[in-house]
This record gives sequence, structure tokens and C-alpha cells, in this order.
Amino acid sequence: MEEIYALLFGTFYGLIIGLIPSAGATTGLVALFGFISFFGADPYLGVIFCMAVVAASTTGDTYSGILLGIPGANSAAATMVDGYPLAKQGKATMALTSAVTTSTVNGLLWGTLTFALLPWYVQLIMYFGIPELWAFIMLSLACVGFVSNKFWFRSLIAIVIGIFIGLIGVDPNTNTDRYTFGWDYLADGVQLLPFVAGLFAFPEILDGWKQGKSIATVGKDSHGKQTWQGIKEVWRCKWDALRGGAIGAFVGFLPGIGGAMGDWMAYGSTVASHPKEEFGKGNIRGVIGPEGANNSQKATSMIPTVLFGIPGASFAAVLMALFMYLGFELGTPDLAYDTRFFDSLTYGFMWATVLVGVICIAFNRYIAKICYVPYKYYFPLIVAFIVWACVQYTGGWEDYAILGICSALGYFAKKYKFSRPAMLMAFILAMKVEALTIQMTTLYNIQMLLQRPLFLFLVAVIICMFAYGLSRKNKLEYA
Repeated sequence: MEEIYALLFGTFYGLIIGLIPSAGATTGLVALFGFISFFGADPYLGVIFCMAVVAASTTGDTYSGILLGIPGANSAAATMVDGYPLAKQGKATMALTSAVTTSTVNGLLWGTLTFALLPWYVQLIMYFGIPELWAFIMLSLACVGFVSNKFWFRSLIAIVIGIFIGLIGVDPNTNTDRYTFGWDYLADGVQLLPFVAGLFAFPEILDGWKQGKSIATVGKDSHGKQTWQGIKEVWRCKWDALRGGAIGAFVGFLPGIGGAMGDWMAYGSTVASHPKEEFGKGNIRGVIGPEGANNSQKATSMIPTVLFGIPGASFAAVLMALFMYLGFELGTPDLAYDTRFFDSLTYGFMWATVLVGVICIAFNRYIAKICYVPYKYYFPLIVAFIVWACVQYTGGWEDYAILGICSALGYFAKKYKFSRPAMLMAFILAMKVEALTIQMTTLYNIQMLLQRPLFLFLVAVIICMFAYGLSRKNKLEYA
């Protein structure tokens, strides 16, 4: 009975965390340090609780992205690209149901296969060194920049801008300020939340304010049908869902890659697989593809975390610390013989995935009706909430200034069709790109790189992506 209580509380807590814009599993887990000691009498209940939080928050972070155009977490930004336009068309229930169904199915599928794949992972990780990880990140940027947007040159500029902003702060190699322009506030870099809010939320809020209407004005009486339609869309686009899940699972295997890459690669793969369809304006495949990578990535990222004590993503690093508080040291031989620990991991993740999926599908039709509330009623509330969330860093005028600058950048990017998804992903991965580039150029020469077949294969795929982008060139690009 205690296991059920731990599961239920973890699921509902994770779902609430997921609904908060820009929170996600990492934030939810960090907040647990205050009361994780309550599980001291039975630490296995704490394992169930934590895994339930991970599964539920991963599913819940889709809602704010689809309904309000504000991603619940880094990874949810990919779903938002087509999910929010669907909400504006009165198809929020369909989009939410498709997203939740895809996440649930892939979470169950890859959660089941995770431990069966453990022997193969030991062999796989040997082939992924620094050059391969670098090439893999470049591939993810190519997917978003050259495949998902016909304005490839503008996407390239957006990537450069995102990397530049992501590198603002203290240079880890020289310990000196970089691109701060003498502003001490920027020593710790640009914070993620004001950047995301400025890039995506405020341009959409401005459009809504200009229109003065609700987010959606059609399809008010069709939410019951949309629930079943959303499930049917997942079946119709089942290969997009399965391919996204496989991509997310593969990225989750790789230590330290992070949650955003799998979703963006799944989105780019979906776009590339349907060249005759339009994306970014409300294509359900653009929701199903990245959502397939959502829970699958969380499941498989536990393999390097548990087996080797190497966090597969940022949430996994926090999870390792929580488990250490509970008395479990990941990556040690002794833990491999603790069957109850592994049973608790599986129980918490799998049952929370099922539970949150059922809850969300049942209530999507009611939650989605927020799209029909006139914008003027909740416009001030959304603005106040976003501003409040973004100014928690210092509480000074600098927070407001950064939010204003990022909002101006987002408005400019949207107006002139610079890829905002590419800019966001480049911002998130900037530090990782820099670290891997320095390590690769320091430790490897050209001859050594030419002897790594997987690296050469990934580079070849990147070149093909670039060539594909060139083949879809628009004359305006050269004007």
C-alpha cells in the first residue's frame, strides 16, 4: 500500500511541476531535497516517488507549450513549434491527446526494453568518444537548421546567434569574462527562462494582444471527438511516433547529451521524412515526432546513470544526488545485486507513465478550453507570471533588461523568419559544443579522426543534411 501512495503522490507532484512553464523534471527533482529525508525509513519508496516524478513531469511539460506557446521544459520546445499553431486552430485537445498518447506508448515500450538492452549498451558506449559526441551534436543542429526550415541561411545565422548568447559569461578555460561587455550581471551567462520566454512567449503574447481575441476561435464543440481523433492520429502517424521514440532512446543511451537534442532530432527527422508537407503551422506529425522521443529518452538515460554512475541528462545528475541521500550509490558493483532497487525504478517509472497518460487523456478536453477564454482576461496574468518567473535570478532591473532584450530578439526572429527553434537549441548546446571542440582539437589530429568510422559516418550525414538544405533554397536567401 505504501508503494501505491508513493506512486500517486509522485505522479501528481510531477504532473503539477510539468505544467509550470520552463520547469520540467530537473526543477521538480531539485525541489525534493527539502523533504527526501522523509523516506529514510524505507528508501525504496523514495526511489518509486522520484521515478514517478520523472515520468509524470515529462508528460506534463507539453501542456504550456501547446496551449500557451511557452515550453514547459527545454525538450518541450520542439513540440511547441507545431503544437501551439494547432491550438490556435481550435485543435488543442487533438494535439494534447496525440502528444500524451505518443509519450505514454513510447515510455512503456522503451521502459520495458531498457534493462533488456543493458548488455548491448556496454558495447555501444565504447564506440562513442569525444569526436563522435561532437559530430552527434552537430547532426542535431543540422536537423533543426537545414532540414526543418527552408530558409537555411537564416537558420545558420540563428544557430550562430544562439551559440554566441550561450557562450556569454565566464570562459571556463581562462576564467575571464567573455562577451559580457563589462556588465557584471552577465558573468553567470544569460539565464534559460528569460531567453525562452523572450524568444517564444512574448512574440506570441504580443500577437494575441493585437488580435484581442482568444487563442482559438474555431472548433469549440468538438473536443470530445478530438480526443479520439488525437489517438487515431497517433496510429496514422505511427512510424513517426516509433521513429521519434527510437531516436530519443538512442540519445538517452549517450551520457551527458541532455533532453533537448533527442526531441529536436526527432522533429528534424519527421520533417525530412515528409518533404511535401508543411511544418511550423500546425502539422500533427510535428507534435507526434518529438513527443515520441520524450519519455523514451528519460527511460534509456537511466542506463548510463545506474550502470556507470554517469548522468545521461541533467535530471539524471540530480536524481543521482537524491539516490545518494537515500543511501544508493549508482555505478557500484554492489548495486547490481540489489533487485529491489531495480524493481522500484521500474515500478515507479512504468506505472506513473500509465497513470499520468490516463489522467491527461481523460481531462484534455476540459483543459484545452483555456484556448477559448478571451485573451484579455488572462493576458495580464500570463505576462505577470512570466515576468515574475524571469526576474527571480536577482530581482533587480537587470532581469527585466535581459527579458526585454530577449523579447526584442524573439520578435525580430519571428518577423523576419529566422529559425527560433534552431536559435534555442544552439543556445542550450553552446557550452557543450565548446567543451567538446576544445577536447577534440587538443587530443586528436586529422589522421586520428580519419581512423574513426562512426565519426566519418556522422560527418557524411551532416554534409548530406547541408546539401539537402541547399536543394530547398529560396531565391530570397540570395537577395
